[in-house]
Amino acid sequence: MFDRSKPKTQAGPTPFHRSESFVPHGRRWKSHWLIYDNNGSFNGWFDWLPLWMRVGYWSPFVVVSLAFFYTALIKYKPSLEFQPSAIAKYGEETPYLMWMPKETMLDLAIFLWGVVVIIHAKVTLHSIAAFPISFTGWSWILLTLRAFFEFGSWLSISLGMKSLSTTLAVMGSSIRLAVITNACVVFTIWNFLLLPIITFVSMPRGERRQRFLKFNFGFFMTNIHLLNFPLAVVNILCGNRIREFSSSDLWVSYAVVMCYSIVYFGIMDRLGLHFYPIFCPRSNFCVLSIVGVLGLYYWLFLKWNELIATRVN
Repeated sequence: MFDRSKPKTQAGPTPFHRSESFVPHGRRWKSHWLIYDNNGSFNGWFDWLPLWMRVGYWSPFVVVSLAFFYTALIKYKPSLEFQPSAIAKYGEETPYLMWMPKETMLDLAIFLWGVVVIIHAKVTLHSIAAFPISFTGWSWILLTLRAFFEFGSWLSISLGMKSLSTTLAVMGSSIRLAVITNACVVFTIWNFLLLPIITFVSMPRGERRQRFLKFNFGFFMTNIHLLNFPLAVVNILCGNRIREFSSSDLWVSYAVVMCYSIVYFGIMDRLGLHFYPIFCPRSNFCVLSIVGVLGLYYWLFLKWNELIATRVN
């Protein structure tokens, strides 16, 4: 009477549907969660992951956790205020090089280095399409933008453009906590958790593992996974322009996490891009990863302020 044949693809419906329903298969919405019929592995890059981690229904606990996080972040948004740290002491700082204070010169150097690393990756790797959609990529781009905004702020006020200078200074200041925390999280999780798991558990021995290790310790990956953290420390945790973080900074950091989680779970999962297996939405343990990251951000927020307080005082 009704067509009860199974779908030909293993992609399944969206992860929020029940696997069984009173609605006959023939009358169901034909949309599938996966954009490509690739068994959740874009270009075969993630065939090393078990199929259940790439295809199928999400854990309801993960769905509830994400919904709770998004709702709480929107509901408890504070009144956002940021000190324009880059120009707060304008005129009081001693010129270091080419009329620029040391902090401004460092901001310029970090910005230029951030751009150089991206250009080098584009030239040598030919394609870095995955970089802007990775959390590591977001971390590096935010680091580069923070330096650009604060250098641009100093340059603007030097040229008499006070309004633009204030705007750029506030923009740079608003992402300071996000920059240092993202860099710390990328540095820690990649080098001490994901890299060992991928290398010694998921990646088979032999030539494939050797190629992966060679790529991981190349110029590009060394910068975005190792040097990102020390570069983020400059003018945020050390220098004459440091300031303590407030609830506004914490909210922006969580907002960055929320935006990336929407990209990761809502777009990359559908494409079959699973850069971070510990955040597999089909596993109940993903809830622990989500709670762990949010708790880590808050703990680092407290620790950064403790460290800054000792330097300011």
